[in-house]
Amino acid sequence: TDTQQFLNLRPQARLYCFEPDPRAIARFKEKLGPSLNRVKLLEIAISDRNGMIDFHPSNADGDAKEWDLSGSIRRPKNHLTEYDWVRFDRPVSVETRRLDDWCSEAKLNTVDLIWMDV
Repeated sequence: TDTQQFLNLRPQARLYCFEPDPRAIARFKEKLGPSLNRVKLLEIAISDRNGMIDFHPSNADGDAKEWDLSGSIRRPKNHLTEYDWVRFDRPVSVETRRLDDWCSEAKLNTVDLIWMDV
């Protein structure tokens, strides 16, 4: 939703989107539909190191089944106390990249805005 709003506000913007959760990737592609060709989606996590790491996807039951809005590369702990309806099933291995390294490889010298969920 946020990506589509950015595209609506700035149709000429170049958007680079990073997402490690396969479920959120599928939802992103579905929601963006025809606008998908206007963004670059990278199926990786941004981290403090390059490599692979366990990603802990969130989940729940009932209406929140396949909840993909609070996964993390950090093992959950306090999250479970505040949101007892969320659970974290098996972690999945995902690629990680340092943002500085990715920008250098992409030859991206200027960044106007970073919209990051941390």
